[in-house]
Amino acid sequence: MDKAKERERQTRYRYLTEIQQMMFVFGEIQDPLADTTMLIEDIVRSQVIEIIVMAAAQAQRRGSRFLAAEDFIFLIRHDRTKVLRLREYLSWKDVRKKVKEREDAGDDIIDDANADKPDRVAKVNIKLSWELANAFSENLADDDSDDDDEMLDAQSDSLKRLKDADDVTRQMTRDEYVHYSECRQASFTFRKNKRFREWANMTAFLDTKLNDEIIDILGFLTFEMVSKITEMALCIKRDLDKAASAAPGAADPPKRQHGGNTSEGISLFSGPPTARTPLE
Repeated sequence: MDKAKERERQTRYRYLTEIQQMMFVFGEIQDPLADTTMLIEDIVRSQVIEIIVMAAAQAQRRGSRFLAAEDFIFLIRHDRTKVLRLREYLSWKDVRKKVKEREDAGDDIIDDANADKPDRVAKVNIKLSWELANAFSENLADDDSDDDDEMLDAQSDSLKRLKDADDVTRQMTRDEYVHYSECRQASFTFRKNKRFREWANMTAFLDTKLNDEIIDILGFLTFEMVSKITEMALCIKRDLDKAASAAPGAADPPKRQHGGNTSEGISLFSGPPTARTPLE
């Protein structure tokens, strides 16, 4: 019975390791509970399927059989910060692609004439059909001030995340930092396109095969999902523990083992302290 259950678990849950690594990066302890990890994978899978179905419906409204980046941006258009992060992610992805193409062609990566004039990363040109400027047959001139404001917002959010990562790693040993750095590379899609398609059962919802860019966008969105779930759950857990400790007659909360990445030693949906002993 246990073997059958383990086989079913391995078949259904294919990203437990990646989710555990992401949770650790976002503030959870190094060894999250298996039940919690499986719950998050179930949530993320259901969200991915819903996004795919809604994006396909949006593509049909555009009169296209194929999904495009704008279909996914439309779905998250109300979260401006996430849209900016996604566009910045696609911009850097485009830069890496062009650099690789130049390397394969044997061209010099740095132009000596412009070596002392670094340019900012060019924003990927994605025409969003619901924006007013794209409704005209002739494109209006881009407003540089708006672009600058958007870039500042995106950079501000990126700097906040980097500061949080610096606070987390400040007290780590060298080995802990190496492990943390490896966990930051966790992804649902990087070099796992086939596994991701099978995991999301895309053939049941789509008639066409998604290209690599769409898979990368879904990988970005799944990373954001795990981040949001973990951070919100940790926040709720801290509030609940704080309220419990402030209740009349409450005993001091026991100290739990943790990976050095939370200031209060609180884990996501953690069980009793006796169930969280370190490896010997």
